[in-house]
Amino acid sequence: MIVSSSNLSQLRNRNSHDSERVIEIFSGSLPAIPLREAAGWIEDELNVKINFDIGPPSSWLSRVKAGQGDILMVGAEYMMDDIEAEGLILKETRKSLGYRKAVILVRKGNPKNIRSLEDLCGEEVKILVCGKVCQKGLWDDIASKAGLTDKIRRNIVEYARGCVQMLHRWLQSEGEIDAAIGWNTYKNMAPESFDVIELPKDLQILRSANIAVTRYSKKKELAKRFIELATSERIREIYRKHGWIV
Repeated sequence: MIVSSSNLSQLRNRNSHDSERVIEIFSGSLPAIPLREAAGWIEDELNVKINFDIGPPSSWLSRVKAGQGDILMVGAEYMMDDIEAEGLILKETRKSLGYRKAVILVRKGNPKNIRSLEDLCGEEVKILVCGKVCQKGLWDDIASKAGLTDKIRRNIVEYARGCVQMLHRWLQSEGEIDAAIGWNTYKNMAPESFDVIELPKDLQILRSANIAVTRYSKKKELAKRFIELATSERIREIYRKHGWIV
């Protein structure tokens, strides 16, 4: 690979960052995907190095409580509510990154001919849902609005523990699972494996992924500037490309 002099200069600059120019981000898995794509631009704009620690809050929250990290990102407002209630973020810095919309996910080509929530109630339909993190309670919210809770619950055969595990189980379970209730953005992550069935407006659920500066950050002003860029139109366009509503 040929490296230009300008690229070499950028590499030297990034390698020369001391700890004062490093932003540590703890993030849920799916909200980080678009932002990681934009990280290079933000690094150049702020002359910083960005380090991501990605996973469910249970994998990094103890470190935040110990005073580590500058920024937190999670996939639902209720999750950040809990974190804020523990005094771990600066409320005034909390911003929405965008929304994901709940849909019915089916196999490519829709072999079961699922067209509506009522079709998930059929005797032969096997459903995957996520019971943790940003999708916690999602299927319940939708099924309860439709008055189909018992019928849909009867057909749920697996509860994923998180967004990434839900994607992995879907990809591994052809012939075992027919449909899922989850985010529209899964289609963008694995377009060869999903078709999307939209829900009517009265049954739609949207949840906001959000970002905030940690209370114990030693680089609060730099972290605030990061959030300004992360919620700028340039970055919002990247989220749109990944299927987010912004």
